[in-house]
Amino acid sequence: MTKQTSWIGRVTRSIVRNLGLAVGLSLRSNATVYSGASGSRLTLDWIATILSADQEIRGNLRLLRARGRELSRNNPIAKNFLNLLIANVVGHKGIGYRPQVRNSEGKCPSCDGKGKIPATAAGAADQKCKPCNGSGKIKDVLSKPINDKISAAWDEWCKKTNCTVDGRLSFRGVQEVTLKNTAADGEVFVRKVRGFPGNKFRFALQLIDADQCDHLYSVPPSKDGNEIRLGVEVDKWGRPLAYWINPGHPSDLGGSLLRERIPAEDIIHLYDIERISQTRGVTWFHPVMLQLRMLEGYIEAELVAARTGAAKMGWLEYTDASAYEEPNPDQKLVFEANPGTIETLPPGVTFKEWNPDHPANAFPNFVITILRQIATGLGVSYNALASDLVGVNYSSMRSGLLIERDQWKRDQSWMIENLCAPVFEDFLAFALLSGALVLDSRDDAKFKAGKWEPRGWQWVDPLKDAQAAILSIGARLKSRDSIVSETGEDIEEVFEQIAQEEALAETLGLDLTLPSASKPLGAPADQSVEDDEGGGSSGTAGDDDEGDSGGDASGSK
Repeated sequence: MTKQTSWIGRVTRSIVRNLGLAVGLSLRSNATVYSGASGSRLTLDWIATILSADQEIRGNLRLLRARGRELSRNNPIAKNFLNLLIANVVGHKGIGYRPQVRNSEGKCPSCDGKGKIPATAAGAADQKCKPCNGSGKIKDVLSKPINDKISAAWDEWCKKTNCTVDGRLSFRGVQEVTLKNTAADGEVFVRKVRGFPGNKFRFALQLIDADQCDHLYSVPPSKDGNEIRLGVEVDKWGRPLAYWINPGHPSDLGGSLLRERIPAEDIIHLYDIERISQTRGVTWFHPVMLQLRMLEGYIEAELVAARTGAAKMGWLEYTDASAYEEPNPDQKLVFEANPGTIETLPPGVTFKEWNPDHPANAFPNFVITILRQIATGLGVSYNALASDLVGVNYSSMRSGLLIERDQWKRDQSWMIENLCAPVFEDFLAFALLSGALVLDSRDDAKFKAGKWEPRGWQWVDPLKDAQAAILSIGARLKSRDSIVSETGEDIEEVFEQIAQEEALAETLGLDLTLPSASKPLGAPADQSVEDDEGGGSSGTAGDDDEGDSGGDASGSK
């Protein structure tokens, strides 16, 4: 009996010991070194799910799109963001294109193909041209005739009578509408209509609303067909093969729910890919939707309260409860607030004023704080989004604009890569095939070289930025082309305008030479003397930006 009890005790202690070890390991496994993964009463309402990108989008896409559109219609902050987006990414001219097709060999412009430079002194021999080494020809030179033909054809096609199938939008207008709809709706579809009979180029674009691609239409993959994911047919690698599009908007009168299968090579699907294997796009307002809505409601409540407080309403109070009589509804006490008049109240009645104090003293700072959070979520500066330049000086404005412009440049590159370049490539191919553009060959691959020219921005401090540009050119750190491109201009157009201006001035006998225009501003009058004396540059180009005077005044309203 004793041995049996001892054996049972040992087994029991072993089970308890192992159970305790297991419980200890379980508790340790729940512990984490990441505070973001901790489970406590402070994180009980932090609900996060692990789903694929498409599963996250499927149940929320329609509502997000509808709310994004509502904000873009009725919310002034959201409307201003879209205006900033279009103004800074597309600009008033749109994203332009400059062909840069080159010939393998061409006439040297320095010697006009003669190989020699005429001597300037009488009796001196002509000098051999250095750029072409006396051959009169140079390699890899821009072909002006070909580039001019491509530019002329592209400019003609970009007009609204040729660009879209309905003839309503130019290519600049297409850029604006697609960018605005992509931001508000999350995505937009552009169909490339090849062989379009409505223009001589046989090519046009058709804009398709995001609602016409049903995100609820999904078919699993099978042996007999490809997978259809949120209205997009994909292969086993996830590459789009086709888009299932309704011919019209489902809500229109007579709208059809029948779907047309359009090959993927005919569709440009514009959306911002935020996650791997994301098939559809969501509105760019999604991280700040709640803040925009709540702020709008808060401002409305403060406005109503302020209006109510301005009315100076109040009540009549009986000082003696025993003297209270039921008021006659046909004989209400009414006061007319006229200047210089004193009203008389009935005996036992006093006036109790109700004066709500609105807007509250914290109202401006609170609104500014929320607007800064919204601006951060949208990737723009608070000053631009809220149109608030109070307290801004040159230094702070420059810093904010440089950060913001990097975002605009990113969006410009996104537009060029996903919309402009694919459209131009198809335009060029069909313009050559249709005969609307006649070049040496119909092989469009030979003529695709070119440069996209999105809008640029003017300098914040023109004097100092111009000095820096001159110094960069003089030190061979930047080209004139790159500096002119930063302002959104075309170097060829600038040079042509300068040549025309100088020719006109010479015809009229005018001298347009500016003093010290040939050297950087602030340089010494005689650089050779300065060098001989061993002194450095005494110019002002390196002055500190922090020395701005009156910066606050320039930025205040």
